[in-house]
Amino acid sequence: MKNKEALQLTSILGAGQMLAASAAVVVACCILLVYQLLAQRQALVTESHVQAAIVADNISASLMFRDRDAAADMLRAFRSAPNLLQVAVYDANGALFSEYSVEGHAAPQHLAPAGDAGFNEVRVTSDIGYKDARLGKVVLVNSTHGIRDTMVRYVGLMLAAAVGALFVARQLVRKTRDRVAQAERELDNLAHTDLVTGLPNRRAYYRILEQKLAEQPTSGGSAALLLVDLDNFKVVNDTAGHHAGDELLRKVAAELSALLRPGDVVARIGGDEFALVVSPVRRDLAHALAVRATEALRKPFNIEGSDIFATASVGLCLYPDDAATREELVTAGDTALYHAKKTGRNRLAEYVPEMTLRTQRRIRLERELRRALEAGGLEVHYQPQFDCGTEQLVGAEALMRWRHPEQGFISPAEFIPVAEDSGLIVALGEWVLLQACAEGARWVHMAEQAGTPPPSIAVNVSARQLREKGFLDVVMRTLAATGLPATQLELELTESMLMEDVESAVQFMRDARNNGIRLSIDDFGTGYSSLAYLQRFPINQLKINRSFTCSLPNDGTTIVSAVISLARDFQLAVVAEGVESREQLEWLRRAGCTYAQGYLLGKPMPAEALRQLIEAQRQPVH
Repeated sequence: MKNKEALQLTSILGAGQMLAASAAVVVACCILLVYQLLAQRQALVTESHVQAAIVADNISASLMFRDRDAAADMLRAFRSAPNLLQVAVYDANGALFSEYSVEGHAAPQHLAPAGDAGFNEVRVTSDIGYKDARLGKVVLVNSTHGIRDTMVRYVGLMLAAAVGALFVARQLVRKTRDRVAQAERELDNLAHTDLVTGLPNRRAYYRILEQKLAEQPTSGGSAALLLVDLDNFKVVNDTAGHHAGDELLRKVAAELSALLRPGDVVARIGGDEFALVVSPVRRDLAHALAVRATEALRKPFNIEGSDIFATASVGLCLYPDDAATREELVTAGDTALYHAKKTGRNRLAEYVPEMTLRTQRRIRLERELRRALEAGGLEVHYQPQFDCGTEQLVGAEALMRWRHPEQGFISPAEFIPVAEDSGLIVALGEWVLLQACAEGARWVHMAEQAGTPPPSIAVNVSARQLREKGFLDVVMRTLAATGLPATQLELELTESMLMEDVESAVQFMRDARNNGIRLSIDDFGTGYSSLAYLQRFPINQLKINRSFTCSLPNDGTTIVSAVISLARDFQLAVVAEGVESREQLEWLRRAGCTYAQGYLLGKPMPAEALRQLIEAQRQPVH
C-alpha cells in the first residue's frame, strides 16, 4: 500500500514538473515572439527611413528642374525592394510630382495629412530640400507582409524548438522520477528494515501487526505475538565485541525465521529484542512455537570459532483472547516478557490477566514510593546483633520500612525490587545511609556517657549504588555531616553484586577500608564467588544467610561449620542471620560463630526502641 502511494506521489510529481516545464516554454516562446515582432517592425521602420532619405537626396535636382522623366527613372530603381508598396514625391505645394507604386497602391494626387498607416503598412516621410530651400516631400510606404512571413517561419522554428525542449524535459523528468522512485524505495527499505539482520524493524513491525489483526475477522483464528529478548546479549557485546554481537543477532534471526510458516513474520524491534507475529493460529500451536523458540536459543551459537550461549526470555500473548487492540496486545506481550525475565530468564511466560494487575500495582508502588520518600513516609528500623558468647548487643542492621497510609506496612521484598528497577534505589539508599549514620552517632554519644563500647551500624548497599562512581564520596560526606566515626559504619555487600565487576568492587573495598569503613559480605553462600575471589576481598566479616541457619541444629551443620571454619582461617568475623531458637544459638556458639542476629534476640525495631535496649545493656561487652 505504501509503495503504491509512493508511486502515485512520484507520478503526480512528474506530471507537475512537466506542466511547469510546458508553461515555462509557452511563456518563453510568447516573450520571444513579441520581441521578434517588435524588432522586425522596428527594423522595417528604420529601413523605410533610410530609403526615404536616399530618395530625398537624389531627387532634389529633378524636382528643382521639374524633370519628371529623370525622377521616374530614379524611383523605378526601387522596384527590386521586396517590401515597397509605394514611393511618391510631392512638390512644395503638395502636388504629386512623381511616383513608383505596385498595383493597387497608387499614390494620391495631393499630399494627404500624416495618419496611422495600420499594422499591414509602414509609412514614413522625408523632406526634400536644397540648401535652405524646402522643395517638397517624399512619402514611402513598405508592406509588413515580409514580417508576417518571417514570423511564420520563426513560429515554426519556435514550435520545433519547444517540442524538442519538452521532449528532452520529459526524458529528464522521467529519469528524475525513476531516480526519485528508486530513492523512495531505498528510503522506505531503510525506514522499515533492520540493517544488521535484514528483518523488518519496529516501525514495520507495528504496521505488519496492524494488518494481521485487521485480517482476523475474515481469516478466523487468533493472532499470536511472541516477544523474544536475549538474556546475555550485553555480555557478548562487552566481551567479544560488537561485530560478534551483530553476528549473533543474524544467527538468532535465521533461527527464529526457520521456525515460522510462510506468511508469518519475525522482526527485530530493539537492540536484543525480536517479535514474532503468527496468524492465524490456535493457542496450543502458538504455545508450542514459543517453546520451540525458547529451546532453539538455548543451544550454543558458533561465533568466530567460539560457542556463545545467548538464551532468551519469551513472552506470549494472543489476539483477541488477551487484548482487543494492537496497543493492548503489545502491552500484554511486554508484560509477559517482563514476567519471564523477572522469574529467572531463559524461560517462557504466557500472558495472564494477573500479570497486568501486578504490573499496575508495581507502577502504582513506584509512584507512591517516590511520594513517600519526598513526604517523609519511610522509616528505618534496626535489628540488633549480639555476641554469641555473651549475648551482649554489639551492633544493629538498618532496615528500611514503608508504612503505607492505606495498606499498612509494605514488605521490602515487594518495594525494594521496584526501587531497583526504577533507579529510585540510589536516592533511597542515600536516605537510609543518612538516617542510619545519624542514629549511629547518637549511639556513640550514649556509649561515651555510659563508658561502654558503642554499637556499630550496618547498612545494606545495592548494586546500583555500588556502580555509582561517587558513592564512596557520598558515604564520606554523610559520615562527616553526622559525626559518626568511620570505624562504626559497616557496609553490607552481596556476592552477586561484587561479581558483576570484580576489579571495580575490589578497588571500592580497598578505598573504603583505607578510610576506616568496615565491610561484610551479606548472604554468603548464596552467590557464586570462589575462594580465590574471597581471598582478594578486603572484608571484615561474613554473614550466613538465614536459609542455612533455619534448619540448625538438625540439618545444614556441615555447610555452616565449613563457613565458620573458613572465616576463622581468613581471620573474619561471622554473623549468623535468622536465629530464631535457643537450640540454634547454642549450636552456633559451640561452632565458634562470632555474632548472631534474629527474632530470638531481637526483631527489627524503631530507633527509640533500640536506644532503650542499649540503655538496658550498659555493661561492657567482652
